[in-house]
Amino acid sequence: MHPTTPNQVHNTEHRERTAPAPTMSGIQNLTEEKPPVDITTISHKEKQELIAADSVSVTSSITLAPDDSFHPVKSLRIDAKGTPVLRLPLPLKELETGIYNQDGSLAYLSARERRSSGNCVLSNADGKQTISTTYFFGPGRDPVLHLLGHGLEAKEVDIKTASKWTSRSQKFVLPDGRTFDWEYKRAKGFGDGGKKGAALVLSMQGKKIAILVRNSETRTEGSKSCSAGNGGELVLGEHVGQLDGLSEDVVVATCLLMLKKEVDRRRTVQFMMISAAISGGS
Repeated sequence: MHPTTPNQVHNTEHRERTAPAPTMSGIQNLTEEKPPVDITTISHKEKQELIAADSVSVTSSITLAPDDSFHPVKSLRIDAKGTPVLRLPLPLKELETGIYNQDGSLAYLSARERRSSGNCVLSNADGKQTISTTYFFGPGRDPVLHLLGHGLEAKEVDIKTASKWTSRSQKFVLPDGRTFDWEYKRAKGFGDGGKKGAALVLSMQGKKIAILVRNSETRTEGSKSCSAGNGGELVLGEHVGQLDGLSEDVVVATCLLMLKKEVDRRRTVQFMMISAAISGGS
């Protein structure tokens, strides 16, 4: 259904090692770390929504009907290991995320200044900064993407999110008022060996624009199906880059935002579990 990405190694011998269960000494080392959102401000309903969303971050009960309207023309490889289930909820140590072409050359690079910040800047292969993301996670704190150098006056133009912060699916609002959505969907071809599986699907005005496929053949080496925020093969359809469509860098930047949200949902739930364990043991 989609072009394969060469230069990827996805052998089963390279599976992510299962992290040991958090120890009390490890938990004590978390005292200097802060969760993505102050868990004391989260309502019981929001906590339940986060737990439910994290448990199915890379799966979906929504099945797509057969659709011949999506015509893949290009694929990129997002190189991100994400975070496993059994891991202390520390920020990801990688400050850069590479996005590569089919031939293995660099297409984009997303960089952030420090581990504790989700703010990042996306640059193309020439090093030109194209999109910066001001990242927030929590109630009333929506991330914003700034399109850099668009228009004759080279002013910043913003893309905003318009979905509940605990939601897995996210709606984005373009400067002209049009919207597009990233959602988790199931369909044949998304899973291992062309079988049915789940993927992140970008749609706009009823058309599928791009798909992030993360199965055993495409997900980032060292990650698992249960990892949150791991990369894979980003398949771009024919509408990407068209006059009335989405530019390629917007597709990439918003996909990376979805992965960041996966990580922060996972970390928040891990902090919640550790906090409950400490409270129960005191």
